[in-house]
Amino acid sequence: MELIKKVGRRLARYERNLGMAWRYVHYTAHNPRPWAYPQRMYLESTNACNLRCIMCPTGRGLAQRRKGYLDWDLFRQVVDEMAPHVAMTTLHIWGEPLLHPRIVDMIAYCHDHGLHAEISTNAVLLKPDISQAILDAGLGAIYLCLDGTTPEVYEQVRREATFEQTRENILKFLELRNQGRYARPTTKLQIIELAPTAAQIEAFKQTWNVPGVDKINIKAFDSWGDQVPEISSLRAEQENRLPARYPCPNLWYHAHIYWDGTLVCCDRDYDARYPLGNVGEGVMKAWRGPAMARLRLKHINHDLEDVPSCGSCVEWAWWKPTWTTAQGNAPLESQ
Repeated sequence: MELIKKVGRRLARYERNLGMAWRYVHYTAHNPRPWAYPQRMYLESTNACNLRCIMCPTGRGLAQRRKGYLDWDLFRQVVDEMAPHVAMTTLHIWGEPLLHPRIVDMIAYCHDHGLHAEISTNAVLLKPDISQAILDAGLGAIYLCLDGTTPEVYEQVRREATFEQTRENILKFLELRNQGRYARPTTKLQIIELAPTAAQIEAFKQTWNVPGVDKINIKAFDSWGDQVPEISSLRAEQENRLPARYPCPNLWYHAHIYWDGTLVCCDRDYDARYPLGNVGEGVMKAWRGPAMARLRLKHINHDLEDVPSCGSCVEWAWWKPTWTTAQGNAPLESQ
């Protein structure tokens, strides 16, 4: 049985490598219904959160989408369909993934199906028992978010969290990883580049250059499509001059799925105001469906005034694919 799994995973890697060039053909040819599978999947375990962060529509109480948790059967259905074809999945979009009662089971299920899974957590709930369970479950990567090097800055950004407690949780996770000599998950200490945090980024790099941390992740500021002026005002620096607009690669390379199965263009449609189908009858049926095709055509034709998350977005320019490379939903330096 183990040999069969290894052969299946090797074949899947070959398909994914060939798929990169195939996706690029569809993207550059402006095919609104690509035959290739997406390269990455973003799967929302929950949109509920335990904090009120200032850079987040949920934290500011602006997100109106109903709160909920990804159903286990729907999760398995999605992973069973997509694991052989996509390179990786997150188990978060909006919300705090550690709030999902079966998040460890989800991690283990992805691992057992050869699917690299990642989570980003505010680490407030990252107590030793859940840390140990995550380490044992086979998570591919984890982003530990600590926005600041002092309580004053951190607690200004991550409202309802306590700096020392979150820091202690992170240090304990690193201790468990180091003691157990776990090769995975790849562990990234993350700070978002915001007006309040910008002056502490260099100190953050020095502070967290410690055993068990594989990368210091300086996450680029995300305006969420410039839809919320209060959030856009947190940008640390003026936005660089944008190139001539090209179709957003996310629509050809990524699949963003909310907890109730709704497919959206990306996380910037935080209220699913422009839904693109539901994956209940299959991820690829929705991803290659008519609503997704219409949105791709809108990007090709620069007809986005009626698409709230896309019309004023500047994050589309974060990356552009090549024959052999693609990125996640952030600039290269923030991966």
